[in-house]
Amino acid sequence: KCMKDKKSIILLSLIFFSSVLIYITPTRAIIKDQTISTIAEKDTYVNTDEALSNFGGQNYALGGFYFGGDIVEAYFFFNFSDKPTNYIKAEISLDFWSVSQTMNISICLIEEDWDEYSMTWISKPSKGAEITSMIITQSDIYTINVTNYIAGRNNLSICVYIKVENYVNDYFYITSREGFYSWAPEDAPQLIWTYPDNVEITVTNPTSSSNWLEINFYTIQWTTIGNIDNVKIELYKGATFVEEITYLLGYTANDGEYDFYVSSADNYDGTDYRIKITDYDDPNVYGYSGYFSINVKSGTITITSPTRGSSWQAGTMHSITWTSTGNILNIDIEIYKGTVLAYYIYDVSNFGIKYWDIDEAIEIGTDWRVKISNSDNSAQFDWSYNFEITSAGEGGAIPGYSLYIILTISIISFILLIRRFKLRC
Repeated sequence: KCMKDKKSIILLSLIFFSSVLIYITPTRAIIKDQTISTIAEKDTYVNTDEALSNFGGQNYALGGFYFGGDIVEAYFFFNFSDKPTNYIKAEISLDFWSVSQTMNISICLIEEDWDEYSMTWISKPSKGAEITSMIITQSDIYTINVTNYIAGRNNLSICVYIKVENYVNDYFYITSREGFYSWAPEDAPQLIWTYPDNVEITVTNPTSSSNWLEINFYTIQWTTIGNIDNVKIELYKGATFVEEITYLLGYTANDGEYDFYVSSADNYDGTDYRIKITDYDDPNVYGYSGYFSINVKSGTITITSPTRGSSWQAGTMHSITWTSTGNILNIDIEIYKGTVLAYYIYDVSNFGIKYWDIDEAIEIGTDWRVKISNSDNSAQFDWSYNFEITSAGEGGAIPGYSLYIILTISIISFILLIRRFKLRC
């Protein structure tokens, strides 16, 4: 028995802590490789044909063998101003273009200082250790892994060239820091740092107190951690997907805000809506808002009949009446005998009155009650006092019932009299 109790306690504890974790974690954050880039601080090239000329500030750098076999070499310098402390990889990215044939490119370290606007073939620095060589076959962006050359340095300088033994009668262009366009930043010569970091989306609006009404715009807001370019926004009701809010493009820029129009045509209604925002490039990263309301009208309901002293007879008709405040469109009426639901009618117009034709065979008693609720918000309701239902033939005349019959007959008679008068005329 003691062992069974221990197992039960462990099981209940696991269920409790699991439910707590589910409740308090509306976002899913993951550790993801992030990148940050540093554009070259300086770049240029040198040419044996113009050994005393400087080419700093050009929109490109050249490498290979120029017209008539002249040698051209490209130089790039990168500082470490953006280096993350937890970097796991460092790569230099270069945009090669006007490549018309296969070339064997060499990349070596430059240990000596140089100036972009004064360096010439005559004054160029000496080449250091070779970092790597690579084959390029077409115009494209190529990366050079320099991770092993970062430690102990504050910057990195390289030369890109073709060795004499790999001679081809051709040359290549590399986009310089002055030559890339703002709409294509990937073309810039840059040092790319890769590092692990948390990526997270937190939805800050709507909140649990939000109640959005139709025919209005509302601003969805969120914050992010990590590198997220675009996001997808969706609407859920409970756990059920309702619609994609960013359906036009499938995403929106990760700028922290998006306006959502609550259309009257979509029949939104409830207190259990949620907004989900997802990293467009990685569905594993997302965040949910808290539950909020759409088209839940504020208001109150007060039952005015039956009252505490009401005594209704089986086999007769009585009016259930109520008053309400706020914009309550439809109501639910439930009639209980004690704690047992005996009769009900749902989603009827909020006119303030509903006639009840009491069955002659109904169970009599003094513990009958009426409950009226807002069909759109079950949290808005009222209970009547307990009232009595007597058997058919008991209790004599029902207060107000004869007056109701007389009034009905009078109205019908009046309508018939008016119609006859019009016909004679």
